[in-house]
Amino acid sequence: MSTSLSRTTPTRAIISTLATRSAPSVPPSSTTYDPIVKSILRFRLLYLIFPYSALFCWACTSLWTIWSLRGPSGLGWSGSLLVPFRPSTFLIALLSWCTAAIPAVVLRKVYLTPTRTPAPSLLALVKTALAKPSTTRSFVVYAISAVVALALHIGILYANRSTTQGLGIFVKSKKHPYYLNGRLLFMLLTQLSTAMVFTFRNITLDRFVFRWERVSAQSPKTSRRRFNPGDIVQAVVIAAMLATLALPFAGLVFASFRATHPLLYKLPLLHNLLRPFTAHFLRGPWTVFLPLRHVYLLTRAWFLAFTTLAIWEFSNTIFDTIIYLPIIVSELTPEPHVTLVSGASSSDVGFRYLAYKELEVLASDDTALAAARRSLLFNEQKYNLSLWNRLARESLLFLGKDYQHFLRRGQPAPARPPPGPPATPATATRPSIATPTPLIRRSVFKARQPSSPIQTVVESLGSDGPLAQALDQGAEAAHIPELFRSVENAVLPEPTKEEVKKNVEKATGLVERVPKRVKEELRRMVARVVPKRVKEYAGRLGVWCGKERLERVTASYLPYREMDVVIVQVLSHLVCASLTEDKYGVVQRDIPKILEAMLSYLSAIEEYHAEVHAKYRPPAHDQTYTPEQIAQFEAARVEVEKAVEILNYVTDGLKEGVARIARTFGDKLLAFKFPPRIAVKLQPFLEYC
Repeated sequence: MSTSLSRTTPTRAIISTLATRSAPSVPPSSTTYDPIVKSILRFRLLYLIFPYSALFCWACTSLWTIWSLRGPSGLGWSGSLLVPFRPSTFLIALLSWCTAAIPAVVLRKVYLTPTRTPAPSLLALVKTALAKPSTTRSFVVYAISAVVALALHIGILYANRSTTQGLGIFVKSKKHPYYLNGRLLFMLLTQLSTAMVFTFRNITLDRFVFRWERVSAQSPKTSRRRFNPGDIVQAVVIAAMLATLALPFAGLVFASFRATHPLLYKLPLLHNLLRPFTAHFLRGPWTVFLPLRHVYLLTRAWFLAFTTLAIWEFSNTIFDTIIYLPIIVSELTPEPHVTLVSGASSSDVGFRYLAYKELEVLASDDTALAAARRSLLFNEQKYNLSLWNRLARESLLFLGKDYQHFLRRGQPAPARPPPGPPATPATATRPSIATPTPLIRRSVFKARQPSSPIQTVVESLGSDGPLAQALDQGAEAAHIPELFRSVENAVLPEPTKEEVKKNVEKATGLVERVPKRVKEELRRMVARVVPKRVKEYAGRLGVWCGKERLERVTASYLPYREMDVVIVQVLSHLVCASLTEDKYGVVQRDIPKILEAMLSYLSAIEEYHAEVHAKYRPPAHDQTYTPEQIAQFEAARVEVEKAVEILNYVTDGLKEGVARIARTFGDKLLAFKFPPRIAVKLQPFLEYC
């Protein structure tokens, strides 16, 4: 029986469940951290920023409507209180919100960038900003929004069944029905000036840059309120100042138009097109102070510009207030330590900074829950590159890039040399055994018969003959088009070619000289008309705008200084916590690299710190100086102090991080080997701690 079973039952090998599986890598930030942050920011945009801006637009529209209806004197107190709740008020407020507040917020969202504009002076900042397409597009959006605001204002007048108060497109004239209304043109110029002034404000503030200093590491419960009434006061004050600047500029543009308008009528054909619409501008007093005779128009233009600017400014202010509130991602994910480490390697530098701010809270927290999360971060080994190795690698790479950028003094990295030509592989040649004998010992082509003289002349004159080929070669060498190659020498002999080249060079030089001549004439004209004091003030303003600021130069060397400081804080806190929470000692292996990166960065900044201090020499006490020289000394002192403040921000963070590690480990750091320059730099920290 047993023998039969052994014969019929086949023998099978034991299947092993062991298999060589590669450990998974840390999930990318685009699938873990970034979606959570984007959802939080989207919620704030839709349910906080938009409602607050809509409420502000409703308030502005209500005030405009009450003023258009002459306030309590025309409506009474009860009627004035009911104006904000009219359907027409809600409709115009909705249109104003869609055309003024939403575009301002969307521009901030679309063009938000973490990179500051590297400009050493205000003039360089303006030039750099004007070269960006975002500046032109934002100005176009603001200009359209301002024009629509003017149209809505006229709509308020029609909706309230009041007269348009002279703001129609054409003047009321039966004889000349197509004359453009000067009042409306002045209001339009005021709105366009408002858009230009606000765009210039955005340029000077570098408003589309991520606000690093506004990001807080606190929890939302302990941070400031989401909405602060002071934001309204700030927006109102700034809008009043900008509207006051925009109105005189619009008046100057309107006066320039009145002054140059007669010159356009001297051009042929153009005066026939302009006369039916603008002939009435040729009459009337030619004075710059013409708008002062229409005080009511100036008041209305100022208030309209003020309202438009207030909506834009409040929308930007509430954006900065709400967007940069603390973002706590660790409470919304089951594995917060994995999510935060993944966010620290995000492609968006702003998201990466938010992740590091939350890691700073986790690293410096003394609670048991934070200690447990740090232990998981240190001891997690299920990923191909462990969490700590991933975090340390990304942090040191970022610090290294900023360190190299600082050493280059803000200059771009040098281009890599082009790779050399590939080496040709050496091929072994076989020695020939014997010389091969050709099978056919004579030519296979038919010998060409000698041609007659007449046939030779005909072939030379043909389209593919020797003469034509010679002409083609000469035309190609002279870069003459194909159309003129056949008549090249007949039409343009050699002396004529040289004259043509000279005439072309003269014409090119004339084209280049005309704009320069026009600019020189304009400068001479301005110099004759403008008073000396105005020219002096304009010259001082030009020098002030073009002067390089030491503060801006230093800031361009440290574009991500806030990120560098928070990385140092995170690494130093985690290294100190690893002394008691790291079971396998994975963190201690990276202590030499971390300290070397921090101390190298610190040494480079301290060297530049000495250079900055050397740029200011206080005035000697035994000498007398003029007021201008004293003002120059004071300006240099202020610039040096501002630059030193930026440098101290980074050096204080680096020193604090190194000192924290030295205090925690103390003599244990003697077990590591450091380069001589790093050891010399580290020794004072060990002696002090």
